[in-house]
Amino acid sequence: MNETIDWLLRDSDPALEYQVRRDLLSEPVSHLEKIRKRIPESGWVRSLLDRRKANGHWGEGAYNPKWTCTHYVLYELCQLEAPGDLETCRESARLLLSCPEGLDGGINYARTVEYSDVCVNGMLLTIAGHFGLERGEAERLIDYLLRVGMADGGWNCEYLRGGTHSSLHTTIAVVEGLGTWLHAGKGYREDEILVALAGGVEFILRHSLYKSERTGETIRDEFFRFFFPVRWKYDILRCLDLFRKLGLPFDGRMGEALAKVAEAASKSGRWKASSQPGKTYFMTEKNGAEGRWNSLRALRVLERYSRSAP
Repeated sequence: MNETIDWLLRDSDPALEYQVRRDLLSEPVSHLEKIRKRIPESGWVRSLLDRRKANGHWGEGAYNPKWTCTHYVLYELCQLEAPGDLETCRESARLLLSCPEGLDGGINYARTVEYSDVCVNGMLLTIAGHFGLERGEAERLIDYLLRVGMADGGWNCEYLRGGTHSSLHTTIAVVEGLGTWLHAGKGYREDEILVALAGGVEFILRHSLYKSERTGETIRDEFFRFFFPVRWKYDILRCLDLFRKLGLPFDGRMGEALAKVAEAASKSGRWKASSQPGKTYFMTEKNGAEGRWNSLRALRVLERYSRSAP
């Protein structure tokens, strides 16, 4: 692994270097402050911040075009761990929260659809928690997400159109949002959030992270393709990395997914880059090439749970 870490740190972006040193080399955060301060000053984060418009938006507003809009750029900045005290990002996040409500009470970007999207609201709560928005600014997101949870413990954007079984895509977005908000320590319905969060995690574990509860078969082969930056799609590396971040202990039902991640490494101990199709501001890593971010994420997941597995 040492050779791969050396490769990760070679001419690396400060956002990547910070997470490599913290998560793979276990360097204390207190020793990494100089690197953390460089994150918004150069590299990937700086390139995104420079594309923010005078009106506080990226792209053409809240949700258009898909990957270059305010919603997804802020979500990308969360993954890169742009400092949560960036006031420009807080201002942009507040613009998203000022969007109209749907008939069901969630934030609704769409003018032609009456109801809110659960995935979008889950990601919005992640953005709100990461950039330190206050309790009063996020309460309606939490109220909405707690209200639309399904009986099986998860969430599904199709809940208003006859969906009766939760979706891994939707559930992971909400679990991330609720977990990020709890970590932010802003309060509000904490006991209920903890119960809902545990239900969402258990829903995913019951599926062994990628299997049908009914047949035991793989739900989608795409769950073994690791997209970064994360957009809306679910995959097992995204899930395991979130479980790691939330501090969840090893569970035997993670075992097969962990093995799938390990098997995806090349002989050199690196993982391929991949991104969801769509127009972006820039491509930092070519699809199919050795990917630093996927290698970091896979290594820290395997390191975390390999030590915990029996």
